Amino acid sequence: DGLEPGKTKVKFKDVDIGLVHSISLSRDLSKVLVTIDMKKEASRFTAIDTRYWVVRPRIGASGVSGLNTLLSGSYIGVDAGKSEETKEDFTGLEQAPQVAFDEKGSYFTLHGESLGSVDVGSPIFYRRIPVGQVAAFDLEPKGRGIVMKVFVKSPYDQYVGKGTRWWHASGVDVRLDSSGFKVNTQSLAALLVGGIAFESMNGQKPAAAAPTGSQFLLAADQASALREP
Repeated sequence: DGLEPGKTKVKFKDVDIGLVHSISLSRDLSKVLVTIDMKKEASRFTAIDTRYWVVRPRIGASGVSGLNTLLSGSYIGVDAGKSEETKEDFTGLEQAPQVAFDEKGSYFTLHGESLGSVDVGSPIFYRRIPVGQVAAFDLEPKGRGIVMKVFVKSPYDQYVGKGTRWWHASGVDVRLDSSGFKVNTQSLAALLVGGIAFESMNGQKPAAAAPTGSQFLLAADQASALREP
């Protein structure tokens, strides 16, 4: 939807690098085949891990995107791959990737009992500062829980250590004690689209940052996450 031969552009970081040449249907009618002509200097976009998708107005957990296409029309977005191997046939993504290949930071894997209200694009908080986002999620192999892939931007990934605790920050913590009535939440965005927060047990920066790909348990709330073993 929204693609036109000879009109729809291919863009990388809003720079025109190609143009849609033709559009046709596959033999089994299950797919749309789009042929694009790329500029000579765009040879890097043939790496096998290059990603293509159609940019159009979307409303998601990470906000509203693609509003500029309301006037200019849809276009094909590209995220340049890093592989030395190349190819000419790609399967387009249904949605734009949450994290670009050239964005600095670290990925971590969280294991929890439930997804809660978290979705792809939901924010990651450190001391209530948004420092990353949820990149993907799926069921555990045996279906007993969920596994979530999160991305923490640099330089905030240095605050993730081996003993860092993670928890769902999408709810409202209501407490009544001798000092009065308290309501605590990460942000209004976390109430609407969910969120994840992390912190070390002693509240200080860890002596060594956790390597990318490290795995952690995801607790239901902050109290459970920071509870002593």
